[in-house]
Amino acid sequence: MKYLVTFIWAVILLQMVNFVLNSLNGGGKLNFITPIVLAVIFTIVIAILAAMIKPDDFTRSGNR
Repeated sequence: MKYLVTFIWAVILLQMVNFVLNSLNGGGKLNFITPIVLAVIFTIVIAILAAMIKPDDFTRSGNR
C-alpha cells in the first residue's frame, strides 16, 4: 500500500513539474508518458532503498 501511495504522489508531482517546464519552454504539446515512466522508476528505486535499509529480525530482536 505504501508503494501505491508513493507512486500516486510521484505521478502527481512529476506531472506538475512537466507542466511547469513545458510552460517555461513556450507551451506546445504536453507529454504525459515521460512523467509516468519516471514515476514508475522512482517508485522502484524507493522500494529497493526501503528493502536495503530495513533491519532484519535478527538485529531487531537484540540477539548476537
